[in-house]
Amino acid sequence: MEKADTKNKENTQEVFKALNHELMQATFVVMVPDEIDAHGDITDAAEIRKACHNFNTFCRQPNLYHMENTNLFSIVESYTAPTDMLVDGITITKGTWLCTVQVHDEVLWQDIKSGEVNGVSIGAVASVEKLEQ
Repeated sequence: MEKADTKNKENTQEVFKALNHELMQATFVVMVPDEIDAHGDITDAAEIRKACHNFNTFCRQPNLYHMENTNLFSIVESYTAPTDMLVDGITITKGTWLCTVQVHDEVLWQDIKSGEVNGVSIGAVASVEKLEQ
């Protein structure tokens, strides 16, 4: 599993991905429960589960780092971790949303391997509740 920093240094969040070079598949962490995300928001495990299930039921449209409606890759798995698990020495927290993409394009695969493309986007609209610190 590799990790790369997002480009937003003011609110830096590590993005984790696991690569299967032989299959040209990448597994990305989409959302982590109860942690500040790249937009400064916090989402609990129940809301992440609902978002993942909603995505799996109604969306499943490719949207890798804001590349929408493309045939360069397809989504092969999208799920929430059923338990805490260790992947290549990295702890994935129960309730974390993970997504595996099958890459169909060599240029995109190179961009994922190099870290140029280092995350997935849920492409969602949400109601936000401002919480006191």
